[in-house]
Amino acid sequence: MPSQSLLEALDTAQHRHSEAVAELVPLLIEVALATVTDVLPEATLLETEGEMNEDWLFRLRIQRVLKADGGVLFDIDLGHDDPEVENRIDEVGFEYLDLLLDLTGDAYLGRKTIERPAETRS
Repeated sequence: MPSQSLLEALDTAQHRHSEAVAELVPLLIEVALATVTDVLPEATLLETEGEMNEDWLFRLRIQRVLKADGGVLFDIDLGHDDPEVENRIDEVGFEYLDLLLDLTGDAYLGRKTIERPAETRS
């Protein structure tokens, strides 16, 4: 049986982990959107698809990027004329969205819409 001090250390570490995840999630979303707006300045929403791939790895990828009025700036099925837009969309998936999925469990599996958290919108 683990000692009381060991169990308390575990509880403390789990609490710190939960706090860190709560801080990281909105930051990842903000960085992902900022990275996309570098190439698509009017972007406000990311429509994503979270899934487990053929290698049993979870991945979260952008399917569409939308403006505030619902206009489509990028669609994965249509691609984009500017290769830098496609590169940036891929980068966001690998660098930020996969980590978002790792941190949040199944919260972003399936089709989801990602936007800036209310407290960070300007």
